[in-house]
Amino acid sequence: MNNVINKFFLWVVLLPAPLYHSMGVNELQLKAILRTKLIMDDRRPNSMQQMKRGKEKVSNRATLLTMFFSALLGCFFLIAFSVGKTYTVQLSIYFSMYIFLLASSLISDFTSVLIDIRDNYIILTKPVNDKTIVVARLLHIMIHICKLVLPMSLPGIVFMGINVGVAGTLLFFLYIMLATLLTIFLINALYIIILKITTPQKFQNIIATFQIVFAILLYGSYQVVPRLVNKMQLENYNFANLGKWVWIAPSYWFGRAWQTVMDSSYSTGGILSITLALFAPVISIYVVVKYFAPSFNQKLSLINSSSVEGGSAIPKAIITSQRRVGFISQISKWVCQAGAERMAFLLSWKMTSRSRDFKMKVYPSIGYMVVMVGLFLFQKDRFATFGSEADRIPILITGAIYFSSFVLIIALAQLTFSDKYKAAWIYYSTPVSSPGLLISGAFKAVVVKFYLPVVVLAFAAAMALIGPSMLPNLLLALFNELFICSIITYLTIRQLPFSTQQGNNSKTGSFIKGIITFIIPSVVAVLHFFVYKIFAVVCIFAIMSMILTWLVQGSIKKISWGVIKGE
Repeated sequence: MNNVINKFFLWVVLLPAPLYHSMGVNELQLKAILRTKLIMDDRRPNSMQQMKRGKEKVSNRATLLTMFFSALLGCFFLIAFSVGKTYTVQLSIYFSMYIFLLASSLISDFTSVLIDIRDNYIILTKPVNDKTIVVARLLHIMIHICKLVLPMSLPGIVFMGINVGVAGTLLFFLYIMLATLLTIFLINALYIIILKITTPQKFQNIIATFQIVFAILLYGSYQVVPRLVNKMQLENYNFANLGKWVWIAPSYWFGRAWQTVMDSSYSTGGILSITLALFAPVISIYVVVKYFAPSFNQKLSLINSSSVEGGSAIPKAIITSQRRVGFISQISKWVCQAGAERMAFLLSWKMTSRSRDFKMKVYPSIGYMVVMVGLFLFQKDRFATFGSEADRIPILITGAIYFSSFVLIIALAQLTFSDKYKAAWIYYSTPVSSPGLLISGAFKAVVVKFYLPVVVLAFAAAMALIGPSMLPNLLLALFNELFICSIITYLTIRQLPFSTQQGNNSKTGSFIKGIITFIIPSVVAVLHFFVYKIFAVVCIFAIMSMILTWLVQGSIKKISWGVIKGE
């Protein structure tokens, strides 16, 4: 174990070794289990790293990167001290951000630690007693939480130490710990609610969805919060408009409790805030241990079970699935020829919905695009750069077709990679004469799923706002992007869909290729801007773009086994 941080935490948690021994814990086994778990944690990328394309090699710096990212979040919390004139307001906002982002981080990265059922297959089969397993699990969870909490709270502690002195800083640190306990309670409650309303088999899918949403919210806050700070009058902000509703927020308890103790002004509200801040987290942890933990463990044991709870859920799921498959199958008949191409279309459609690895890398880009479009639309001064009022709507709608293709390009870049790449043997066991049909079917599935919905909305908006005169420009934009993506597919995809291990995509020059790939659509969009008013030129270019797209698609279908095998 090369990580100094892990060595330090391991040394700290093993200091009470005599106490563990008196409890019946085997010290050597406890150290071996914790050491192994910490090594595995250091090699497991967090949710933000998983969304990066390309670098999936084993790393020994995951812990350091996680702590660095937590420290950056802690620096972001300091913006709370620019709001209002009292520490009650400032600390209430600080603790609001702390509780929300700590909970989000724990759900994103803590789930793999909390729901680690590998113990059932590895440790339980060895001569290790139950007490050793339980203590190792609890200490591992405690270490993982400390790796997030300590760097996340450090900037706030330093700020308070500079501004309020030692006493105020120690009190602030106490409330940080209590807020952490309350956050753990909220997470456990969330897990229990999810497991109550859904099956254990869907639990991890829901958590994966939350990870994607968290990444989008984090990116959105990075874009939105600085703009809001510039527009809001924050210096005189207070909670007067909220009235008694402010007591619903636990963050207000901690903020007012700190102010009450430091000012020694023990009013009824102040005493109530101190009581809630001190006892609510402790009581909540007792509730978790006493009531939540048993039912959670029972549900947890079913996560990898083949049984499905609720007999009535099966027929409903089957009926819904059959309807969806029927609709998708009908689409495949419209856009694909029968046989291998249609099969690849259906396979790719399902894999892009079920592969957690694919979703973590592609789906956040959809959220990023929505955030950027929202910011652009709400900044009205930017519309002035697009000429007269009559020109702006056509340009914006056409630009949306070009801009949304970035999601398609990202999806295509991940089309050949999968964590279940070994299942690709099925391709070679079937009598497929031209593997290009498989690539073509997968390409069409990605286009229909990630690009066509935006195109349909753009066409509908253009027809409603402008009319049929907009159709040539829309077709030109659409087929320009399809041609560009077809060329990218033909030149770069030399493996079958979902047949390559993720780590194999970190090749020399991939960064430059990615930059060029994103620049080309932008350049084409700019060139389109200069001719969009010339009707005849647009029509000619649209027809040429259609023909070129059709030709490249035909070339994709003709890709041979020799090209796939690198012969």
